[in-house]
Amino acid sequence: MGAQPGSVTSVPEDRGHRDPVRYAWLFFPAFMVFPLISMYLASVTGARLWYWLTPFALFVVVPILDALLDRHLMNVAQSAARRIEEDPYYRWIAWLCVPLHWAPVILGAWVISTRDLDWASWVGISLSAGIVAAFGLITAHELGHKRSRVDHWLAKFTLAAGFYGQYTIDHNRGHHRDVATPEDSGTARFGEGFWYFWLARQIPQSTALRPWRLEKQRLARKGKGPWSLENEVLQPVFISLLGYATLILLLGGAVLPFLGVVVITTYLFHGVIDYIEHYALLRPTMKDGRYARVLPRDSWNCDDFVTTFLFMGAGRHSDHHAYPLRRYQVLQTLPDLPTLPAGYLSMFWLALVPALWRSVMDPLVLRRVDHDLNQINVDPRQRQALFRKYSSVPDRSVSETVARRGASGAGEVTAGTGGATAGADHRCPGCGYTYRESAGDPSQGFAPGTPWSRIPDTWSCPDCAVRDKVDFESLPAAAKAAGD
Repeated sequence: MGAQPGSVTSVPEDRGHRDPVRYAWLFFPAFMVFPLISMYLASVTGARLWYWLTPFALFVVVPILDALLDRHLMNVAQSAARRIEEDPYYRWIAWLCVPLHWAPVILGAWVISTRDLDWASWVGISLSAGIVAAFGLITAHELGHKRSRVDHWLAKFTLAAGFYGQYTIDHNRGHHRDVATPEDSGTARFGEGFWYFWLARQIPQSTALRPWRLEKQRLARKGKGPWSLENEVLQPVFISLLGYATLILLLGGAVLPFLGVVVITTYLFHGVIDYIEHYALLRPTMKDGRYARVLPRDSWNCDDFVTTFLFMGAGRHSDHHAYPLRRYQVLQTLPDLPTLPAGYLSMFWLALVPALWRSVMDPLVLRRVDHDLNQINVDPRQRQALFRKYSSVPDRSVSETVARRGASGAGEVTAGTGGATAGADHRCPGCGYTYRESAGDPSQGFAPGTPWSRIPDTWSCPDCAVRDKVDFESLPAAAKAAGD
């Protein structure tokens, strides 16, 4: 078996500043073409079992390989990280994947509409296309966190393959802001089964209400309503509608059930990944009533070897949430993080069976907090029963009332100046985003000349969402502290 989570090493600088697993990242785009290969092999051999190549590889072969191979516990040297991060090779890998997420959807629709297939072949093709469309969330996750408008539009085209274009808005500005709190519809609570989490919270909130509300607030600051072409929830919807409508017009209504499977597979995939990445974790509350800023301890990490490369580094979720703009090839692993006991695809199977999930994950959660349920995110429907069954200390929420920011932003309060000096430029200490009053931020609805005092106190950094307005530093003071 592989090394344990605490055995972390760094790649020394004398390796020429090159990533020692540089070519392993190609495994991600290579997997995206599995459905194309399977449809070709089924066509030339007549063996329809080939249509199931992609699901078999993902849900059987990958978990086995993760169990057999050593965990990937190497970090790139800090002295080499910037050079590796700026290497265009890695960016081209992400860009290459954008059309690859659409290709199985297009070819699968053609095969289903033109071939006489039995039901098993039909399901195999549909699941394979749905899996690759769902993996578009990984590509879009990487592209959508970057500052480039080109990357943002590529993320929208990618997400459109699975009709999930709202993902970037909710993930970047909702989930990253509220993660590991009771307010986050993308954070599963202790004792909460996957199917309840997905159907009652994640689907209605993370995929519908929260992204729409966030865009409505942003557009309102610009003096516009939500039914606008500037609405970034609607933009990828139009791309999806155009792509799906074209397939239906060219190939007929027979592709409609196929497209339905693609969409359901995408949504289910995202639901499971959300469920396993933050289960039961809770950020502490500070004296001012706000949650502490996001730290690596607020995500479940996964360094299983195949998971690392098949999910474009997303398994190193702890580092990603602490530093959302960091590119996938330089994400770090750290000792003593909350660590999943197996790779993502093994945990995927467990999540679908709540009793199995609880038998594996609940003991890990309880040991981590020494059976103090006040330190974790507990399902409120079962809170009293769970405290009676598991907690070593009483439920402090009975006697404590803490003012917490709601997921909706609790209104757009504009009084106050945050943690920085009025009249100065203001910088996020986490990612370096700078708000300059002279320039404003039109994309966020703040016209040039908008003073810092008019920025809502509920506003978070638009680039990382890790820091709130109150955390921003006045630029002259920050520059002085840095010896400028």
